[in-house]
Amino acid sequence: TNVESVNEIQIFPRSAGVVISIHVEEGDRVETGTLLAVIDPREAEAALGDAQMALKEAREATSRLGLTRDEANQRVARARLAWEQARREVQRNEKAGLLSEVDLDKLRLARDTSEHDFLASKLSAQVSQQELERQDTVIERAQLAVQRQDLALSYTKIVAPFTGVIAARAIRVGDSASASASAFTLTDVDNLRAVVYRPQRELGFFQNNSDLGAIEINVRPEALPGQSFAGTIQFLSPTIDPTSGSFRITISLDQPADGTAGTRLTPGMLVRIDIVTERRSDALVVPKRALRREGDTQFLFAVRMGKAVRFTVREGLSDDEFVELVLSEGDTLEAGEEVIVVGNRDLEGGEDVQTSSSDEGQKDSDA
Repeated sequence: TNVESVNEIQIFPRSAGVVISIHVEEGDRVETGTLLAVIDPREAEAALGDAQMALKEAREATSRLGLTRDEANQRVARARLAWEQARREVQRNEKAGLLSEVDLDKLRLARDTSEHDFLASKLSAQVSQQELERQDTVIERAQLAVQRQDLALSYTKIVAPFTGVIAARAIRVGDSASASASAFTLTDVDNLRAVVYRPQRELGFFQNNSDLGAIEINVRPEALPGQSFAGTIQFLSPTIDPTSGSFRITISLDQPADGTAGTRLTPGMLVRIDIVTERRSDALVVPKRALRREGDTQFLFAVRMGKAVRFTVREGLSDDEFVELVLSEGDTLEAGEEVIVVGNRDLEGGEDVQTSSSDEGQKDSDA
């Protein structure tokens, strides 16, 4: 499979405009918040200035409405005083009985008029108070507009959302950036993983291991012969893909510490992954080429006293080159004994053989 970064994203500009500066190149390591590029901010700055001016005007209007409200309250107080005076005047003259009915009617009319003026001024004061309260909403809306424009201005600066390495740069100074085209590709080279798929018959092995992190995993990069890295199972998919009949395993990969010898893994690198499901010490193994099969029977030929001796065997654990032997009851083979890997197709057992050494240092035998 291929190595991939846990965190690899394409960074799209949040603001459209002309790119006026670029501050990083491919391969640069950046920290969270590092400035990557700048889009022409003049239009956003002007919009922010308009929003700030609108907020200033709203606050000034609030001050004026406050003064209007205070004046309305003063008019209410004066109208109340005039109404109370007119009411007392009518009551006093009605009790004294010194004025004619016509004069009393005039006083009553003045009293009623002053009461109407009081109620009108009171209503005007309530309207002024409501307008002042509504102005609070206007100010909040203006503040939100300032925040929105300030945010839009911040979008003219493209910054790194996390610590990583610039894997690709797709913009140049003078380009028209937009949210529809990626500007940078940012990858986290310190947190790598590999995703593998295994047949469903193996699901039980992983589900029965309560500690998935204890399963031994060796990662061997194709581009780094002789180097091996450790891996740890991070996630195990609980479902089977009905199309392929396999399930997904996510493996986190360990990188060498900074400053230590050895090449580090990189995203995209092709690796071979060995998942150790069982380990047997001192196993008796032979090259796979030594085995022959007839139906369900497997056998090989060993060389003893210059003759080919046939042994019926069963396969145990195996890898790409070697296979573990499980001998039939009563048979014995010792480590270091010669087995025939070339020229065993026409043997039946008991033939005289002559052995010769191969270039690989193994023993080849010809009948």
